[in-house]
Amino acid sequence: MNILLDAAQTAARLPWAPLVDEIEALLTDPTVQVPPRTVLPMAAGAFLFAMPGCDARTAMTKLITFTPANVGTATPSIQGDVAVFDVASGARTLILDGPTVTGRRTAAVSALGARWLAPNLAGPMLIVGAGVQGQAHVEVFAAALGVQDFRIASRRRASAEALAAHALGLGLRAEVVDDVDAALAECPLVATCTPASGVVLRGQPRADAFIAAVGAFTPQMVELAPELCRAIAAQGRIVVDSRDAGHEAGDLLQAGLDVDAMPALADIVAGQPKARDARGPVLFKSCGWAGWDLAAARLAAKSRPAG
Repeated sequence: MNILLDAAQTAARLPWAPLVDEIEALLTDPTVQVPPRTVLPMAAGAFLFAMPGCDARTAMTKLITFTPANVGTATPSIQGDVAVFDVASGARTLILDGPTVTGRRTAAVSALGARWLAPNLAGPMLIVGAGVQGQAHVEVFAAALGVQDFRIASRRRASAEALAAHALGLGLRAEVVDDVDAALAECPLVATCTPASGVVLRGQPRADAFIAAVGAFTPQMVELAPELCRAIAAQGRIVVDSRDAGHEAGDLLQAGLDVDAMPALADIVAGQPKARDARGPVLFKSCGWAGWDLAAARLAAKSRPAG
């Protein structure tokens, strides 16, 4: 059996709706163990990430690099692998493509957050950033939540047009927008999927808005203006993807907010009131967690794609 899967084979093992469900199931599994990830700074602003995790049956370690200098070039900004092991035997069972796992599980976590937290799932949805994560968010919100209408924004219009064309090819409605903050006022669903090298969203969100912010995952990175984060904290609710966000959520830390006091997605799934029952906009701040990679490894280990 071939255990080394390329990007396409890895994606085939991680269909959108089952991946969202697997992530939700992981959050209620008492056997899951996920230590803090190791982040090693390298030269030129790059990072090496080592992210292990296991449950009663499956263990995995993701080893990837993030190289900001590669953004906008032919070389991927995220490179590496996810090694999957059978706990009972200790045998390595799969090696998954790291960037594919990262791209798909990150978007799937946003969709799960929206499933539990979004006051309004009707759309349209604003996607800020037209790279790998922008495309993944279009696909998962369409496949898992039924969103059909998208607004695409990117600092490179050609990239936005390419993502809009991709969405149209999936049978969705999509158009490119230039004024992000104006689109924010029209869209109850938003995902910021940029390299997080500067603020991209400043405007006032709708009272029924759900914003998934995924680009910034270090204290120095930022996508959302501090005043926007503070406004949502005052008028609505902020939920983080995991407790690790307390020292990684650049958007929130730079806004001077107490991230450790905010509920995590696991708290919501465990039974805290859904944010859609509260008033005001919802910000779901995602920084990444090895548990999401473990959920992907679990699904990949039991998936048997046709053909």
